[in-house]
Amino acid sequence: MSRDLLLTVSIGNDEAARHTMPRMRRYAESHGVDFRVMNRCDAYRRPVFAYWEAIIELCDSDYERIAILDSDILVRRGAPSLFDVPFADIAMKPSGWVSPRFLRRIHEKIADDFVVADMYNSGVILASRAYLRTIAGAIRSLGRDVEQTRFADQVYFCVMVKRTGVTPTPLSWRWNQHDQVPNFRAELAHFLHFRGPEKLPRVESFLQRNQNDEWGIDAVGAG
Repeated sequence: MSRDLLLTVSIGNDEAARHTMPRMRRYAESHGVDFRVMNRCDAYRRPVFAYWEAIIELCDSDYERIAILDSDILVRRGAPSLFDVPFADIAMKPSGWVSPRFLRRIHEKIADDFVVADMYNSGVILASRAYLRTIAGAIRSLGRDVEQTRFADQVYFCVMVKRTGVTPTPLSWRWNQHDQVPNFRAELAHFLHFRGPEKLPRVESFLQRNQNDEWGIDAVGAG
């Protein structure tokens, strides 16, 4: 029987984690998958790149499928298993839109052939171990020079995926709904992503407003 892993990275002053981690753990346990929090980063100075280090480590694990979630994601109680999503190599949510100016910068700096359709949000990644092995070499070849650029991890990760020749399976927005989207429908989301600065007050305000429904605290786990 294959084993699956739900991984998140929480490094430094990650205040929202005290709300998100117990819910992730509860979610993993409810679906019979392992849960791991990576709380160190040896290869990179910027914690946002830490999951790349985790990807390299997981290449030698016995997990067949790995889901990597940003630490600022709330998981709804009763959410279906992400591992039930059909995919071959890797699955992510399409970003949908990239500003022309930003796309030009990508063309000038790292990828002449990069297009809007190549941009995926890497806050939720579902991948096979075999595919992580495919991309690990690209991660190693980039080294730490990427930390000196103005691009964050997501752009480089999407470029690396493109260079493997694989088109990710598109995840529904329900697996990576952002709280800052106008008129967002939290009741329809499986994972609610609190991105950007000053997220802790937004997380706590949301939980206070929804403490008695599926986002609240129940008897399973603390939170």
